[in-house]
Amino acid sequence: MAYVYQAGVFTSIAINIGLADKQLQDQLKLVAGTAASFTKTSRDYVATSLDSSSTNANTDATTILIQAFRSTENSLNFTINPFYSSTLSSLNDYFSSIVGASFRDYYDSKTAATTIDFAATSPTSSATGFSSFRDLYRRTYSNEMIYKLYNYIGTGTSLSSFGGTFGFAGSLLEIRKFGNSSTAGTIILSVIRTADNGTETIAVPINSGTATSYYNAVTSPGSNQKYTKVNAVSVNSFSSSAGATFEIWVR
Repeated sequence: MAYVYQAGVFTSIAINIGLADKQLQDQLKLVAGTAASFTKTSRDYVATSLDSSSTNANTDATTILIQAFRSTENSLNFTINPFYSSTLSSLNDYFSSIVGASFRDYYDSKTAATTIDFAATSPTSSATGFSSFRDLYRRTYSNEMIYKLYNYIGTGTSLSSFGGTFGFAGSLLEIRKFGNSSTAGTIILSVIRTADNGTETIAVPINSGTATSYYNAVTSPGSNQKYTKVNAVSVNSFSSSAGATFEIWVR
């Protein structure tokens, strides 16, 4: 039997919640056929009904009505934006009771059972659903789901970024090292801080060895500084370019 916490089931849940939320978020856009556009058009009809022949009483009442319509327009965002936030909260309650962690922390992609690609770019329906789910999570918790941001192939100063990460608002970063290196080395990142868009350099010492290893990308132990972008990378002292390969993930 497939349970909610199993990756295949939660993948379908996340995609469909994302697609559902997108339907609502699209209604906030001022384009033809949306709730926002129909509401504005209705207000415009009310506003243009006034002319020089309008009585004082009608003008006053119409002005109040215009304000009421405008209030409805403004409330659309506050009503629709958090609509599915309670659903995420309920999912977290379930995960906390069954696996002892939030669904965000449970799906860290460090084991087969806890791997979901929340930044998938295909097929289109999955990519759209995941993108909207990430946006919903971001609005609800001011944080990011855990997914891969960059890949480094062992040479040069640039990283390969992943197209599914649009909308990324910044997060703690983690280096995931998979390659074999007979010597220790250092990974140096030039990053943009989320708080003030300032640039700083992070130097992460990496141990030698063949086993998969994980390192927090921080300027000092315990730092909770979030970053929106990695501008450049350099590596030194590794025994080979293969030994210098790594990925950068949301932490």
